[in-house]
Amino acid sequence: MNFFKKVSFLFLLTFSLNLLAEANPELWPFVKEKMFQDRIIVDADFVKLSGPKRASSGAQVPVKVEINSPSDITIKHVFLIIDANPAQHAATYFLTEKTQNLNISTRIRMETDSFVRAVAEDTQGNLYMSYQQIRASGGCSGYMDVHDPELTADLGKILMKSKEDFLVTRIKHPNFTGLQRDLASGGYIPEWIVRDMIFLHDNEVILAVQNKISISQDPYLKIQLPKKINGNVVLNAADTKGNKFSKDINI
Repeated sequence: MNFFKKVSFLFLLTFSLNLLAEANPELWPFVKEKMFQDRIIVDADFVKLSGPKRASSGAQVPVKVEINSPSDITIKHVFLIIDANPAQHAATYFLTEKTQNLNISTRIRMETDSFVRAVAEDTQGNLYMSYQQIRASGGCSGYMDVHDPELTADLGKILMKSKEDFLVTRIKHPNFTGLQRDLASGGYIPEWIVRDMIFLHDNEVILAVQNKISISQDPYLKIQLPKKINGNVVLNAADTKGNKFSKDINI
């Protein structure tokens, strides 16, 4: 085999191995122990997490969580988890009586190929799970120019629209992870994220969200509204510097 054939063969072999590469399933026992200790987690068909098999960008990976709670189960929390991220716990969704049938989409950052999981906890402390393997990379520590004024222009501006039974929201915010390098100083850009989001209708909480660093820049959330809801829906949000943002829409 001549030199060029050898190089071509090695390239094709490497490319094929990369295509066959899979997320590491051995990470989950350590993540589970850290977050849930020795509690039993059951794979449940009424919990469903879905996303792309391969994401076009590790900085903006779309995922969807669907919960259709049985009549004898009330879900209290849903945890969004990314096994291979530096910070595995991506977000917690606090459900109410009106959001037991949950359909929510968001965008996450992924540092490398990983299993992404939704773990639901009911009011009795039982845990239920759905997961999917997603290929993506570079989302948590990827370069962002901290000095770019566009990152903070219109900081906290909320885009909100209703479409059919869904409410779509997007908050203008850099959502720095604390893992990104500032090339000017050589240090790290301090963590600065939209931490809290609360959706209200008639001053009653529909859904509350606590985000962590694995949520993407300009946090995006699409939620299915409870049936027969009408009137004013408000989103109140706050970031880790104490900035508060709010937007309302008439449904």
